[in-house]
Amino acid sequence: MSFRYNKITVKVGSNVLAKSDGTLNVSRIAHLVDQIAYLHKQGVEVILVSSGAVAAGKAVMEPLKRADAVSRRQLWAALGQVKLISRYSDFFNEHGLVCAQVLTTKENFSSRRHYLNMKNCMSTLLENKVIPIVNEK
Repeated sequence: MSFRYNKITVKVGSNVLAKSDGTLNVSRIAHLVDQIAYLHKQGVEVILVSSGAVAAGKAVMEPLKRADAVSRRQLWAALGQVKLISRYSDFFNEHGLVCAQVLTTKENFSSRRHYLNMKNCMSTLLENKVIPIVNEK
């Protein structure tokens, strides 16, 4: 099968990855990975931009102490990022594929030097057949 594009970016938000109770929808992640793996095996380079760390973190634990909304989200995001990338890694491994976490901030695009550094990182991953999973913080 021939595709129109040889490189695409897929952006999935928390609303796609979370169930109605706010926790991670693992079966949806598995289905997403199946589709990306199919594209990858057809020669399409895929960059995945993924939210969902807060949803993944909610399933790990509730704050032990009373915390404000920002502190709770920070706790869940920090816990959830590990869980989320682990899920992606496990599902991509089932297809014989390797993924990598790329954490970025707006500052990574604030200067030409930072931009070129991020571009080099992505290019190196793609040249090595690694699927980048980008999370912006």
